[in-house]
Amino acid sequence: QEFFIRSWLRESAHLPEEAHPITGIKIMFYPSRYHSGLGSIFAMGDICSLIHDEDADVCILEEPEHLNWYKAPSLDNWPNKFRHVVGIIHTNYKA
Repeated sequence: QEFFIRSWLRESAHLPEEAHPITGIKIMFYPSRYHSGLGSIFAMGDICSLIHDEDADVCILEEPEHLNWYKAPSLDNWPNKFRHVVGIIHTNYKA
């Protein structure tokens, strides 16, 4: 997934600096489990607590409903943790 995203940034979006794996955007994956009965992925634990405050500027959540259906209790939530939060929902359930 990360390789695909970085390739798209570099080749389609023409953002080579952002695509760089060291100096570009930071892509994080969270611990999760697939629930076959619901056909969905659920986060395991408090995702906000995994992100250092100094890294909490802009957050782009891919399919944010997976992170918010059953959120772990915490003082942090996305808008409190980050200056800017963007959610991208793109599931194509007809495919």
